Amino acid sequence: MRGGWMMAALVVAAPAMAQAPAQDTPRSYTGTVGANPIVLTLESEDSAPDARGARDVWGSYFYAAHRLDIRLQGKRRGDTITLDAMPTDDHLVLRRAGPRLVGTLTTAAHRRFAVSLSPITQARAVPAASPADLSLHEKLQLAGLTLAPDGDAVIDGRPIRWLRERRSGVRLFRLNGGYAPGVVRTINAALDQQQWRNVHATLGCTGGDGKPGVEGAVAGQPWFGRDYVSYAWHADWSCAGAAHPDFMTEGHSFDARTGRELTLDAVLPVGSAAPPAPESDAWYGYRSDTFGPAVVRMLRRYHPAQMRPQRATDAADDAPDCDYTDPDVWSFPAWRLTPDGLWLGASFARVARVCDNPEWAVLPWSALPARAAAP
Repeated sequence: MRGGWMMAALVVAAPAMAQAPAQDTPRSYTGTVGANPIVLTLESEDSAPDARGARDVWGSYFYAAHRLDIRLQGKRRGDTITLDAMPTDDHLVLRRAGPRLVGTLTTAAHRRFAVSLSPITQARAVPAASPADLSLHEKLQLAGLTLAPDGDAVIDGRPIRWLRERRSGVRLFRLNGGYAPGVVRTINAALDQQQWRNVHATLGCTGGDGKPGVEGAVAGQPWFGRDYVSYAWHADWSCAGAAHPDFMTEGHSFDARTGRELTLDAVLPVGSAAPPAPESDAWYGYRSDTFGPAVVRMLRRYHPAQMRPQRATDAADDAPDCDYTDPDVWSFPAWRLTPDGLWLGASFARVARVCDNPEWAVLPWSALPARAAAP
């Protein structure tokens, strides 16, 4: 399933550490590498050591100056922990000194710095709109970060302001009027949450070169209609240790009369019965067996030429044709409302990902249920 936000995809894309079935509770520390403040979090096996008396240890750390997560993996033997940093080739040797950790960090350039760390159990000044399910390490990563104004604009006659988080570079708009005050507050609150989720995902993905591994931005121009507000977010990422780079587009659409964010099942219900509860087994079956085939039928009606098998314009010579008649590629699409109707983004297997998200795949307003009023 694609869409729903790149956070879920990035969690899968981030390199998974070899974890045993039983493991210790993560422990977070704050302190310094040389003069540079860092936060480090470790987990380890809660099982018998191997033949050399060692247990696997994994985790991550970040420098307070840039907040990008650096993945760690290593061994613990007694009170000594040795760790290697995946994207930077840093090497840490730490030993327990009561509740503290002390030791050294050696860089890939063989520079050596003293490390001194103390336990931390609480994060302060975490953005109120940040995701609710963050770990302590992730809360510490966002602690103290703020959004700064990054320009005003008027689009479709509606005033907006762009806000940027400096370390991640994540930029998203807010409504500055143009709709009822309560609607503006509701939509802006949702945009707050979406921006901080993007910040969190971006800071959690360090590229193989030690720099940010995510590039994300609003795709095209947001739409501010009479009854609907929508935008699409596109992200490309390549996280150190992940199997391969990836990308995705995610749409968000809001009812400008209430401010609530819409769901695809509400905008395009298929069949006489209400769609099953999201994420249930019945819902997955509905999307695959009912929704996907219905979308194919509608797209064939409104876009017959594009629905014929075709080669993507930028595909490699050995790439497969784009078969938009396959219901599976429409079962869990990206989507957003536009001035022309409902745009749906097909989702192909990786070998045919160049076929994803064709711009032409728009169902006109006349094809949508009567309760979805035209703009």
